[in-house]
Amino acid sequence: MTQNRKVLLVDDEIHVLNAAKRVLRRSVEVVTANGPQEALEKIKSVGPFAVVVSDQNMPGVDGIKLLGHISKKAPSTTRIMLTGNNDQETAMNAVNDGRIFRFLTKPCDSDALAKVIEEGISHHQAVTAERELLEQTLSGSVKILVDVIAMSRPRAHLRATIIQRWARKVNKALEAKPSLEQGISAMLCTLGYLTLADDLSERYFCGSALTPEEKNVVNESAAMARDLMLHIPRMEGIADAIYYCRKGFDGSGFPKDDIKGEDIPEAARVLCALIDLAEISTGESPSYLACMEELKQNAPRYDPRILEAMQKVLGGDQHFAGSPNAQRISVPVLQLQAGDLLASDIRDADDRLLLATGSLLSEITLKRLRSIRTLVEANASIDVWREGAQISDEPQQTALVS
Repeated sequence: MTQNRKVLLVDDEIHVLNAAKRVLRRSVEVVTANGPQEALEKIKSVGPFAVVVSDQNMPGVDGIKLLGHISKKAPSTTRIMLTGNNDQETAMNAVNDGRIFRFLTKPCDSDALAKVIEEGISHHQAVTAERELLEQTLSGSVKILVDVIAMSRPRAHLRATIIQRWARKVNKALEAKPSLEQGISAMLCTLGYLTLADDLSERYFCGSALTPEEKNVVNESAAMARDLMLHIPRMEGIADAIYYCRKGFDGSGFPKDDIKGEDIPEAARVLCALIDLAEISTGESPSYLACMEELKQNAPRYDPRILEAMQKVLGGDQHFAGSPNAQRISVPVLQLQAGDLLASDIRDADDRLLLATGSLLSEITLKRLRSIRTLVEANASIDVWREGAQISDEPQQTALVS
């Protein structure tokens, strides 16, 4: 990872900025801003910065408020304050509101400033490395969970694929700020179904009638999903979104607690409506309008904003469709690629479902398919949606697992 050594100096006095720049430019890349407004523009236009050094006493927005704003816009940037106020209250406000790394009083000699900036760069590097490690850990963990669902419960994976696509459209209509909770909770909303008995899982995903006791078991599987995800760093919000994905806006459903309305995570409110839509559209496949009319009959269960967004963006949505650039083709098993979208079920020699229509192939699911000799030896072809790729005339040489 290349070290970011870009430093933003903020002051309302030009001669102070020029003097500091002359001293520091030999060791770091210096950008100056003549006041808070220009600083915010520079953060947006030429960032990211490893360090921001700001004066406290500036007209309009003071240094504490500026650094506090930067902490929200660029949380990994190290924030340092220079001030002539050598009082405890200013220091406390700077730490609490500006979330600063170091607090320096004027006059500050150039060596001391350079030393603190180097410490700030090292701090930025550590924060950035930790964030990237967490993101990689999170991404890898989610991928494993998705693949486990795809291989263990093909119909659950299919259901999650449909809901994830719907959720993207609904969240866009809601103008919701993109978040981990939105995307990952939709991908993993069926994780708890791994705990269901095979017979119950099959009947649920095929749209068969369930007893009240069986419905409770299905709903309560969300608690199992939450417990699994809480072992992964930064998954707390996602775990809550899935835990409350069967909770109605009116407080009905699982879990039976006092949480309702906007106290329910927005991602959970979206999932609640989409999961119900997926359930009633399974089986005889009634029209989208008929499904929405059925949802409206239980309108208090849903956030009205979300129900309105669904009506706007989901009409005419096909369960299994490639993108405008995708072509439906028939591909030998050894020529399947990660990213292919299944256009037909894949079953083994005993007619057991391996992967359901609509599943997105990953490297792990490909290895599983290529390990099944009956599919490979029969040179079986699979119907998939593929993004404009050409089929090779030569089969891929893939080792088979015995």
